[in-house]
Amino acid sequence: MKTLYLLRHAKSSHDDDSLDDFDRPLSKRGKRDAVAVASVIEKHCSAVEHIFSSPAKRCRSTIKRVRNALDAPSGELTLDDALYSFDHNDLLNWLKDRDTRLQCILLVGHNPALEDLLEVLTGQGHRHFPTAGFAELQLKVEYWDQIRAGCADLIHFDSPKDLPA
Repeated sequence: MKTLYLLRHAKSSHDDDSLDDFDRPLSKRGKRDAVAVASVIEKHCSAVEHIFSSPAKRCRSTIKRVRNALDAPSGELTLDDALYSFDHNDLLNWLKDRDTRLQCILLVGHNPALEDLLEVLTGQGHRHFPTAGFAELQLKVEYWDQIRAGCADLIHFDSPKDLPA
């Protein structure tokens, strides 16, 4: 069995209209939420072997704040251009190409791709995946290339609104 953790970037700022979507920074709330969700990630994500993130500024800033808040997760970080996607099929195909030796990974990305991926993998109805939302999935597969619709159980889901202030 494989474990997949999904983390949506924290709330980004739309204050500067001159910035491309890729370059949007975190908002003040996003910075707070990234630190707040770190405790949940540390509790549920201690065995992560590798962190893969979209290279978008808001994703890089989110995982940096999470890692700095609690020095966790400790897995190696790779920024991957393929994860700057809003389509769950791109993520699904990307996951199928992961090194089979990896048992537990954290993927940091964007909506609607993460929300749709969660729905496809679990076969559960629509679940909102808010900014700084975190999901833990147990995949009923031995190899990443076996990932398919309905192959996962949702073990844990948290959003910043679920956390103590």
